Amino acid sequence: MNIATIGIVSISSIISPTQLDLGTNALVQAGYRVKVAPNVAGPEVAPAAERARILERFWLDPEIDMLLFSRGGEGADEVVPLLDWDALRARPDLPVVGFSDVTILLNAMLAKGVGHPISGPMLSYAGRLTPEARDWFRRVMSGAPLPPMSLDVLRAADGGEVSGFPMGGHATRLHWLWKQGLAPSAAGRIVFIECTARHKAPDVIAGLREMADGGFFDGASAVILCDFRHTGEERAALDAFFPSFAASLTCSVFAGFPYGHVPGIRALDFRRKVAISADGVMR
Repeated sequence: MNIATIGIVSISSIISPTQLDLGTNALVQAGYRVKVAPNVAGPEVAPAAERARILERFWLDPEIDMLLFSRGGEGADEVVPLLDWDALRARPDLPVVGFSDVTILLNAMLAKGVGHPISGPMLSYAGRLTPEARDWFRRVMSGAPLPPMSLDVLRAADGGEVSGFPMGGHATRLHWLWKQGLAPSAAGRIVFIECTARHKAPDVIAGLREMADGGFFDGASAVILCDFRHTGEERAALDAFFPSFAASLTCSVFAGFPYGHVPGIRALDFRRKVAISADGVMR
């Protein structure tokens, strides 16, 4: 990807001025020009319609080569239904980078066939990414080879190696998108799922079970359970649930990929195919 200018945008919560300065300074020092949307740092979250129009304006700005979200939080569910998708089709290959609450936008992009969704670290992670995560992100953005990664095998479907293009993200945001009828099909794709501890384990479990029973995962090549930030009894409840969840699906199920709200987050290019061997080696 040939990226000279990065647009910093938000459809969710605001970022602090300190985080904004830290992130933009890091990008400038790396050699990029930066344009920052007026609603990124507040002082208050802008109305949903205003956030939608600002995102559209930055998306269609010919000087901007990539959109990078400042942070997640909440609010994407208010904005995505308001977007003018026909207008956004004018730039069908624009890289759009984010995760967490931005899960809603990235997967809606897949469903609409608009833009180039990349689920990965946002501006607020500029000062806390591990060296391995930074290197992985650079490789994703440049198209360079990525190192293989070993996953835990929870369920190995018949047929050996599985492959497909990625999709997915935050569990509760995927659930919301699916309930609204806005989610892309998982058929032939590898679905990556993560979640923060802010969302209680019983609610996460209920949502995943409902999606499985309702056919969301039908036809998926594989599901990968990534980083769930829960601890204590909630973590134990999730660990007890995952085997039965894996058994309820017809595809292969893996765990252990470092994707989620962690400094070691590995970016996922939704246009870059993934292959996983029967013993869990992902390439």
